[in-house]
Amino acid sequence: MIIFGTRGVTTTPERGTFFCPRCNSNQRYNFKRVRRFFTLYFIPVIPLDKLGEYVECPACQGTYAPEILEYDPQTESRQMEALFFVAVKHVMIGMLLADGEIDDSEVAMLQAQYEHLTGTQIPEDELREEIAVIHASGDSPVELVSRLTPQLNDSGKETVMRAAYAIAGADGVIDPSEQAMMIEIGGAMGLTKAHLAGILQEIQSPQLGTQA
Repeated sequence: MIIFGTRGVTTTPERGTFFCPRCNSNQRYNFKRVRRFFTLYFIPVIPLDKLGEYVECPACQGTYAPEILEYDPQTESRQMEALFFVAVKHVMIGMLLADGEIDDSEVAMLQAQYEHLTGTQIPEDELREEIAVIHASGDSPVELVSRLTPQLNDSGKETVMRAAYAIAGADGVIDPSEQAMMIEIGGAMGLTKAHLAGILQEIQSPQLGTQA
């Protein structure tokens, strides 16, 4: 009697090093391929269709789609950082426009805040061009910050509030419309009233942080 059938056979055609999300570090990997074979007397004889491929981390036994081999945490970190700085700049511009006026001292403060956050200077003419674009779009700081929020942790949200406060107070006066706007910005980022109040109190009275 001839005994035949099919079964899946797993092979390891490739090995290397990758960044394992579960280990949160570089690890060795095994690239696994599962293919269906025609068997004769339970022995794989003829390769048939490919059933799947995956990457296995021997250190944690985690398995991932092959695309994980293209993941570069450093590149992603740089991209997220760039997006963060662009978004923060746009929020500061929106705050600058909140009172309907563009004061030279506010523009200078925005330049200083941007350099403080990124370590990079932004030319005044380039900044004023971006201000004009955002002003023409009609987007409010709340709309701008809503797009930013998914990229921010609590520290990032506090940075946005500090930057917004610095821009609002650059002319020496924070009017009620700017105060209301800062509250809306905090709400758009998911900050509780208590958290927002604490941030604003610390900004207004830095000495409180040294007395704790």
